Amino acid sequence: MISASVGKRYARALVEAAAASDALERVRQDLRAFADLLAEQRELRLLLTTPGVSRKDTAQVVSDIMAAMGPLPLTATFLRILLDAKRLAGLEGILRAYESLMDERLGRVKAVVTSAAPLDDAERDGLRRRLSEVAGKQVYLELRQDPALLGGVITQIGSRVYDGSLKTQLARLRDELVRA
Repeated sequence: MISASVGKRYARALVEAAAASDALERVRQDLRAFADLLAEQRELRLLLTTPGVSRKDTAQVVSDIMAAMGPLPLTATFLRILLDAKRLAGLEGILRAYESLMDERLGRVKAVVTSAAPLDDAERDGLRRRLSEVAGKQVYLELRQDPALLGGVITQIGSRVYDGSLKTQLARLRDELVRA
């Protein structure tokens, strides 16, 4: 694992290069796909992050993966740089920093919205508009589902949480009844 400051330096350099190529989103998608692959494939992750494995072998494996995934040359080069610098284990942290810097550059913010049931298009659009007004920035949604909420939504923008779930409202009502 690498420190957050080192990860942010890698991310900042990649954001600059991707912005110059007008490829911010595509690089993010490529990195996410590779990070997801490492998260899902324990053996692959160990092969690529274990110090005892030869550099030649790991380079060949990464080249084969890149050929199959078809990322932008910028992304493939960046991943090889991480591999050579023995920083591939920190990819998830670098990706989070990259997404944060990319959002900052684009003047947008991510809202993680958890609902009990899937939201339809009209609900998503209305929620996105309202959250954009509250945040003062363009908002994009990351949707999640949790049937335990019973109804309503919980929205997180940065460190701020807006809890409009039925589960929380019922808990508040219960607390008020107990105190009364």
